[in-house]
Formats: sequence, structure tokens, C-alpha cells
Amino acid sequence: MPQITPVMGEAKRNAQIIALDSRKSEQVISDKQYLKVLQLSDLLARHLHLREVLDIFSNEIRSQLEHSGYRYVNTDIIQPIRSGKLEQHSMHYQLSIEDRNLGKLSIYRKQPFNSNEVCLFEELLCALVYPLKNSLMYLSALESAYRDPLTGINNRAAMDKLLPREVRLAKRHDQRLALMIMDLDGFKSVNDNLGHDAGDQFLRSVAATVEACLRETDMLFRYGGDEFVVALPYTDAQGALDVAERVLHAIEVMVHKKAYRGQSLGMSIGLSMLHAGDDFSRFFKRADDALYRAKKDGKHRVIIA
Repeated sequence: MPQITPVMGEAKRNAQIIALDSRKSEQVISDKQYLKVLQLSDLLARHLHLREVLDIFSNEIRSQLEHSGYRYVNTDIIQPIRSGKLEQHSMHYQLSIEDRNLGKLSIYRKQPFNSNEVCLFEELLCALVYPLKNSLMYLSALESAYRDPLTGINNRAAMDKLLPREVRLAKRHDQRLALMIMDLDGFKSVNDNLGHDAGDQFLRSVAATVEACLRETDMLFRYGGDEFVVALPYTDAQGALDVAERVLHAIEVMVHKKAYRGQSLGMSIGLSMLHAGDDFSRFFKRADDALYRAKKDGKHRVIIA
């Protein structure tokens, strides 16, 4: 049964919400309003994208409950979702179902909400709970499909989807874009001498170490095995070189601090800047060729092509 709980804010009172599929004759919701809630729930259930579900819900209820904007917060999502103006007065509700947290939804407007509108909003929220749960499950499935299960960073499928788009956007808006392809030096010795569990832990440590060297706008991918790819938007050649050298230093420190001192470990990096005539394949190959030269010229170094 869905739970819709008021949280700190203007509308705060205990509420018992009856699931739509277990309606009772004594339920407070009128037949007409109950039908509206069912119709709204059916409309929302036709959509899976979270932002789309929230936008439709906000637009559909506006004729019954005037508001200027909404804000949705969920700890499983990095960025809150918001739309419209977040004015002075608000209602805030924590949503959950079957012990699953569905996040907090708030609506805003200039004038205060009265008690009848509080009750109305709680009725309307019944239509949102199940579609919201489905949207969150869909989002989780998408994220899983594009996440490397070992390191938790983006995987090859995510790279194939996102990087060509970044190249097109950078060319369209005449923006700088740098690409680093990185390959671990000596990784085989970790598996051979310390075991595959140690090798897996080393890869996780490498991913976390590289990620700590990047900005929020940068993108890190595990390309496969012990190879990683980083896209650096809005970055010139010197800035990209600084990042690459920072990564090399961080890998040295990590290897020294952890139990890998007896192993000859490092990171070779091929770096390239996006050129006017590049498509993604040409751009990627140039960085890959630079990586090959870094390996050939002595390893644990960065080569720019």
C-alpha cells in the first residue's frame, strides 16, 4: 500500500492513503474525484521517463490545484528535478511503497495552500505513486545497463552511446574536447602474483583514483579489461595534459600506499584534442595511436597526438 507522508513544510498533518486497487465504500474521495485519480494514474502509467512522469503530473493537476512549480528529490538520483518557479509557499510529501523510498515531492506557489487543497493534493498523489515506482525501476535498469559492475563507472556501452554525442555537440558549438585513452602497465603481474581478487580490487582502486582527478563534467569509462577512457569537455591541450599528469601522479601514490609495491605498475596515456575535421572514429583512433606510442616509448607516460 502506498504511503504519502507530509514532511516539514507548510502542509503537515497525519494522512492515511488507501490504495486505488483496494477502494472502500467509506472512502472520503468522491466517485467523481476517484475517477479523475484513476484516469490520471492511467495516463502517467503510459510513460517511463522520470522527468516526463513528473512534468505530466504537474501539468495535469494544475487545473485542480494551482501551483507555480515543483521539486523532486531522491537520494538515489544525483540531481534534484525541478520545474517552474519555487515560490514562497509550499507542500512537501515523502512518498514510499512496499518499504521502498520513492523520494520527496514538493509543489510551490505565491499564496498559501488551504486545508482543502492539502487533502486534494494527497488524493492526487495516489495517482503518482505506482507510475513513479515504475519510472524509478526503469531508471535503475538503464543505469545498470551502462555501469561496469566491477568498478561502478560507465562501461563500454555507455561510451559508445555518449562519446559520439559529445563529439557532435563540441563541433556544433565550436567547443574544445579532449580524449584520454589509458591502459595499465604491469596489471597482469597483479593477477599472476597476488590473485584475481587482488586484481579486481586494484581495478576498483584505479577507477576511484582516476575519478578523483576529474571534474563533475568529465566522463570516465571502463573500455575493457585494464583500459579506461576519459572525455574532457571544455578543455584545451594544456588543461588536458595537466589532468593526465595528475592521473599519473595519483596512480603512483595509490600503488605506493597499497600492497602493490613489489609490482611494476603504472599507467600509459594517449591524449588527443578534437580537430575540426574529426568524426568520433578518427578522434578515438588518434588517441589510441598515442597510447600505443606511450606503451612503446617506455610506459607510465602521456603522449599527445
